[in-house]
Amino acid sequence: MLPKRKQIHLADYDYTNINDVYFLTICTYNKKKYFKKTEFAQYIAKEIDFRSRVAHEVTMFAHCIMPDHVHLLLKLNEGYGKSLPNWIAAFKKYNSRILSMMHNIKPLWQANFYEHIVRKDESLKSIAEYIANNPVRMNFVPQWQEYQFSKIYYNSFL
Repeated sequence: MLPKRKQIHLADYDYTNINDVYFLTICTYNKKKYFKKTEFAQYIAKEIDFRSRVAHEVTMFAHCIMPDHVHLLLKLNEGYGKSLPNWIAAFKKYNSRILSMMHNIKPLWQANFYEHIVRKDESLKSIAEYIANNPVRMNFVPQWQEYQFSKIYYNSFL
């Protein structure tokens, strides 16, 4: 018998709530550093941009694409009509399919994701800056603005 997988998400939480903001971490399979390759990281950045600015599925506050994981600060948009796990599954599935077809990367993502539901008393700007500064903490760059895969969407705070 397989061991029971640890539940990492809130059992009775409404993940379709469009008023909540989520700080997400999505890791690559076995923490492989796929996004160290600029071409792969650019693809993920374009997909984040598409899902937020073109498809209007989410409002993105910040993102950072590190070699072995992605951080996102987002909220679901009213017209999306599905849950956060649905959005992440679609995001991961599409990226997996494309990178598998183009570069034979299988599997791309770990099976799950980690989320923190941002509380009303927490500052979105502080969390966005924390996310953007990930490459600074890893000594990739002296300032987050110098890392091409770290972005704060300041217009989302208006």
